[in-house]
Amino acid sequence: MTDLLQLDNVTVRFGSTDVLRDVTLSVATGTVTGLIGPNGAGKTTLIEAVMGFVSVAGGAISFRASDLGGLPPHRRARLGVTRTFQSVELFDDMTVAENVLVAGDGSASADVGLVDSDQRIAGDLGPSERKTVALARALAGRPSLLLLDEPAAGLDRDERERLVDRIRSIRDGGTTVVLVDHDIDLVLEVCDRVIVLDLGEVVYDGPPARVRTDARVTAAYLGGARSDTADIGRDRQFEPASLPELVHAHDVSLGYGDTVVVRNIDLDVRAGERVALLGPNGAGKTTTLLALAGALSTVHGELDVLGTTKRHAHLLARRGVAHVLQDHKVFTSLSAADNLRVAGASRRRREQLREQFPALRRVWDRPAGTLSGGEQQLLALARAVARSPKLLLIDELSLGLAPATIVELFKALADWQSETDCAIVFAEQHVEHALEFADYAYVLNAGRVVLEAAATELRRQPDLVTNAYLGRPQAPQSRHDGD
Repeated sequence: MTDLLQLDNVTVRFGSTDVLRDVTLSVATGTVTGLIGPNGAGKTTLIEAVMGFVSVAGGAISFRASDLGGLPPHRRARLGVTRTFQSVELFDDMTVAENVLVAGDGSASADVGLVDSDQRIAGDLGPSERKTVALARALAGRPSLLLLDEPAAGLDRDERERLVDRIRSIRDGGTTVVLVDHDIDLVLEVCDRVIVLDLGEVVYDGPPARVRTDARVTAAYLGGARSDTADIGRDRQFEPASLPELVHAHDVSLGYGDTVVVRNIDLDVRAGERVALLGPNGAGKTTTLLALAGALSTVHGELDVLGTTKRHAHLLARRGVAHVLQDHKVFTSLSAADNLRVAGASRRRREQLREQFPALRRVWDRPAGTLSGGEQQLLALARAVARSPKLLLIDELSLGLAPATIVELFKALADWQSETDCAIVFAEQHVEHALEFADYAYVLNAGRVVLEAAATELRRQPDLVTNAYLGRPQAPQSRHDGD
């Protein structure tokens, strides 16, 4: 079997950061190759490098043994390389048939179950149908290599099965496929070979059957061994049953427009409790936090936050919900102290925060834009708790930070919470840190809760979490059993 695509020591650099680092891999003709990895691994960047949308700082990319270096995207497409995008962009004022025809052979519609004379307006289609049209358009140029970027995102089970059939049919029709998706089950089901990226490097390249048992893959998804985590919450004793319930979600589904991304979840949080939301990128963690903050409406189901079902962020903020976003927004031209003042903290409260978060002392008068990522995240955290919330939502406290900084942040958070009855719900990519800090954890995968249990239980049985991440959940008894 010959190699259709070859990457040799490819490096892609954004500023001073290597997003891909000396990546070497090959894709054999007539196969489906899965490309997976955690958030920030470099998967989409690799696709864009192959297509010519980003420049290669080192190494070479060849297609059919010819160097693609220097060729613009449209020239690569003419050679037989095409892709789909995570964000489906169609000509919404044109018909389905016109959307496909503009890219080449209109008969490609039939390859994905569409009629080549389909006169429906693209703007009137639902999310799944839009993805189907985008796939037909990618096939309209009759490519030799098709790069699929998150085609299963937002699909329900029936739609997912149709996608599996289509990918196999595309391969059997002579088109080689590279599949990027966070649905691990789908990737392992349909792919002949799997490549795993972590922090821009290849950590696994081999058969699907061995992915789940590879130590490097587990470390990539779950964060690997971390140092100095024992004192961020492991010895904490928490008995939630007698405490008031602050969040109750039953059979809740969430989405954006017509796209449902979280399906039928149950979730409860009590005063003073620490609840972790875990799972691979795209699982629905951020979406769940947005709904709890009132920034996203429910598609259906029952969601009560701080005693109200009204879905307005400003009302929930007044009731006591605070939200630390993933990109830790701060006022970069203001000092740390002034960032807290703008957040509504009185002089006395600012002094309390400086005592509660000692690391703020060394940056107190410095412009926030000059602070490190960890210092900005600490400031964002302090700003969120400035008004003594009842429910604190945190999205990826550790994102992009060094292990020692992560531990420092969790310790600061634990020290602050020990003096309050505030509940904390947090999404976190470093599983070991999360389970040391949390009282209870929910693991989401492809928009569904696939595992929930006390954090102590999951620390004792780490394979439960690993299997949940990699699509093989075996859930112990949950607090919802018997409801």
